[in-house]
Amino acid sequence: MARRLATYYPSGLLVLIILPLYIAFRSISLDDFDSYSFALALHRFSLDLHQPQPPGFPVYIILGRIFLLVCGNAREALTLLSALSGVGVALGMYSLGRRRPLVGIGASLLVCLTPIGWLTAEKALSDTPGLALTLLAMWALWQGREKVSFFILGSLIAGLELGLRPQDSLPLLLLLAGLMLYHFWWRRSPRWSGAGMLAFTSGVLLWLLPTIHAVGGISTYLSHIMSHAAHVRQADSLFSAPLTPLTLHGRLVAFFNTFLVYTIGVTLYDRWDWSHVVRIALAAGVVLTGLVSVDWRRWRTRLLAAWAMLMAIQVFLWEALDRPRLLLPILPPLALLVAEGWVQLRGPRWLAPAVLMGSAFALLRLTMPLAAQLSSVPAPPIQAARYVAAHYPPQETVIAAAGSFRSVQAELPDYRLVYLYRFDPIAARAAVQEDSTRYVVIFDRDQFPDDVVAILSNNGRFVPLTERIFSRDPRVHSQHAQVRLQVWTRENLVPPEALVLPANGCLDIGGVEDGRYLERGWYRPEDIGGVNGRWAGEVPTSTVRLALTPEHTYQLTFRALSYPEDQEVTLYVNKQPVARFRMSRVWETYTAVLPEVVLSATGVNQLELVHSRLVAPFVQTGGSSSDQRPLTAAYDWFCVSSQ
Repeated sequence: MARRLATYYPSGLLVLIILPLYIAFRSISLDDFDSYSFALALHRFSLDLHQPQPPGFPVYIILGRIFLLVCGNAREALTLLSALSGVGVALGMYSLGRRRPLVGIGASLLVCLTPIGWLTAEKALSDTPGLALTLLAMWALWQGREKVSFFILGSLIAGLELGLRPQDSLPLLLLLAGLMLYHFWWRRSPRWSGAGMLAFTSGVLLWLLPTIHAVGGISTYLSHIMSHAAHVRQADSLFSAPLTPLTLHGRLVAFFNTFLVYTIGVTLYDRWDWSHVVRIALAAGVVLTGLVSVDWRRWRTRLLAAWAMLMAIQVFLWEALDRPRLLLPILPPLALLVAEGWVQLRGPRWLAPAVLMGSAFALLRLTMPLAAQLSSVPAPPIQAARYVAAHYPPQETVIAAAGSFRSVQAELPDYRLVYLYRFDPIAARAAVQEDSTRYVVIFDRDQFPDDVVAILSNNGRFVPLTERIFSRDPRVHSQHAQVRLQVWTRENLVPPEALVLPANGCLDIGGVEDGRYLERGWYRPEDIGGVNGRWAGEVPTSTVRLALTPEHTYQLTFRALSYPEDQEVTLYVNKQPVARFRMSRVWETYTAVLPEVVLSATGVNQLELVHSRLVAPFVQTGGSSSDQRPLTAAYDWFCVSSQ
C-alpha cells in the first residue's frame, strides 16, 4: 500500500508546484484577438461572425461554458480553464515519462516553466487545453498497446481532441492509426481496431453533429473550414509569398528567433552581450547533452523525435511565426528526450537531478516577471480603449481599428467602428463627413495603408491632434504588444497656436508631443541606434505641419539618417520646392532656408520630405532582419529659427 501511494508523490508534488503558480498569475485581460472571439462565443456561437474562427473549437467552447457557469465572467472562465489545463499538461508529461519519475518531473517542469508553456496557460486561449487533451490521449493510447480499455479510452479522447484543437492533432492521429494497424496485424484480431475506431468515431460525432446543426449544415461548415484554410495559406504560411532563398532564409531565422526568445529569452535580431552568450551556451549544453545521451535504439525515443520534428515542420510551413504559443506542441517531446538523455547519462547520481532542477529554476526566474506583468498590466489595446473612453465622447467619435478590432468592439460598444479588414470606403467616408463627427481615432496606425488614411482624414480635412503609444513587454504576448493610437480632428478645430514650436524652436521627433505636428508617412517612436526618433516610410513623402509667423524668413535645421544608400530628399513647403539633400547613412544635420514667399498667410505650413528611395530591412539584409516596413530615413529633431 505504501509503495502504491509513493507512486503518486511525484505527481502530487507537480500539482503543488504548478497549480498555485498558474492560478495566481492568470491574465488580467483578454490578450489576443482569438481570446475575444472565444469569449464572445461563450454567449453566441457563430462562425459567420468568427465567434470563434473556423473550425469552431466546439469542445473548447463547451468546456468554457461549463466554467462560465462557475465563474460568471468569460475572461475568468477561460483563464481558469487554461490554468487547470496547464496542470493537466504537467501531469500528462509526468505520465508519459513516469517509467523513470525523474524524467517525468524534469520534462514537466521544463515545459511548464518556459515562457511559452507558462504564459500560454494563463491566457484565454485553446492552446493549453488542447495540449493537455493531446497528452492524455497519447498516454492512454500508449498504455493501450497491452490493455484494450486504455486503447478505447485513448481513441475516444483523440476524437474529442479534434473538436478542441485540431491543428495540433496530427501526431496523435498518426499514433492512433499506427496502433490500430499494430493490433490488427500483430494480434490477429480485428476487435481491438474495431473498438478503437468506434470509440474515435463516437468522440468525433459528440462535437461534430451539434456543430453542423449550429452552423446550418455540413456544406456550410466545410465552406467555413476551406475559407479559413485559404486565409491561413495566404496570410501565415511559408507559401504566402513567392518561395525564394530570401523568404526561406527569413522564415528560418524567424522560426528559431521565436523559439529562442520564448524558451530561453535570447533573440537572433540583436547583438549578444556576455550574458546572452552564457545563457545560450548553457541552454545548448543542457539540450544537446540530453539529446546525444538518450538511447536512440528504442522505438519510444524515435517516436518522440518524430513527434517533435512533425510539429516543428508543421509550424514552419503553415503557422504564423509571430505567435509563440503555436510552438507549444514542439516542447513536450523535446523535453522528454532531453530529460531521458540526462537520466541515462553515466555519471554521479546527483548530476541529472541537479541539471534538470537547475534548468527549471532558471526558467522560473526568466518567466516569473513576465507572468507577473501578464496578471497586473492590461493588454495594450485595452489600455488604448480606456484612454479613448476617458477623453472622446462616443457621439462625436469614429474609430478605425485593425488588430485591436475585437478589443474596441468589446470595450467601446457605444462608438462607431470602422473595421480595416472589411473596410467599406463608402461607409467610412460617410462616417467622417457627418457633421457630428469631431474626432477620428485610429488604433494600430501602422497597419493602415495611405489610401485608407486618406479616406479617414476626409481627404485632408481631418488633421492629427494627438498620438499615444500603449505598450507592454512583447515577451508577455507578442501580438498587440504595442498599440499606436492616433487621434485626428477637423482642421478648423486645431488652432495655429497648437502647432507653434516649443520655446527652444525645436520639434523633438519621437517625443511625447510630436504627434500633432506629424501627418503622414511616419512610423511609431522608437529607439534608432541609441536615438529616440521615428522612421519615415510606407510612402516616399512624409509630412510635417508647423505654425510660423508670416512675413519672415526662417532657417530649418534637422538631424536625420538615411536607411538605403544614395537617398535624396527634396523639401517642399506648401507645395513649393525649397531644397534638396543627399543623405548619409549616419546621423547628420541638414540646413535649409524657408523663404518668406513660400510661407502660408494663415500661419500653418505644410512641410513635405519627398524621398527618392524606399527599402524594407527584410529585403536589404536578405532576411536577417524581421522588419518588413518600407523605410526611407530616420529623423531625430527639427529646429526653426528666424533670420
